[in-house]
Amino acid sequence: MALFGGKDKEIEVELFTSEPNERVFEFKKSKTIVRIDDYFIRIARKSNMSNMLLHGLDGEKSILLSEITAYQLKEPSSTVGYLQLVYPGSSDTKGGVFDAVKDENTVTFSKDEKIAILELKNAIENALKNKVKK
Repeated sequence: MALFGGKDKEIEVELFTSEPNERVFEFKKSKTIVRIDDYFIRIARKSNMSNMLLHGLDGEKSILLSEITAYQLKEPSSTVGYLQLVYPGSSDTKGGVFDAVKDENTVTFSKDEKIAILELKNAIENALKNKVKK
C-alpha cells in the first residue's frame, strides 16, 4: 500500500506472449484462438455466454505437441465441424459433435473456416511426423 493514500502502481505482465515460429488461427464462429509453435498448441476461448456454459472460464489450454497421439477431424455439414486432440489423460468423446463441442481439447469450425482448420491440421501432422522421426 502506498503512503498517504496514494495509489499503488500496477505492474503489467503479459501472460499470453507470442512465441518464435508461432502461427495463430482464429475461428470466429466458435470465438476460439489457436496458437501453435515448435513445442505447444494453445487453445483460448473468448468470453461469451456459450463458451462460458460449455467450457467455463478456461483461460488458455496448452498442450505439448510431443504428447499428442491422435486427432479426430469431422467435416462441417448441418452442424459445425471439429478438430479434437487426443493425448494421454485426455478424454476421447464418443458422442459425436454434441459431446465434442463441450470438450476443452476440441476446436469447432464452420464451413467457411475449412482452409484455416486444414492449415492447423497440417501443422499438427508435421509436428507428429517430426516426433516419429526423432
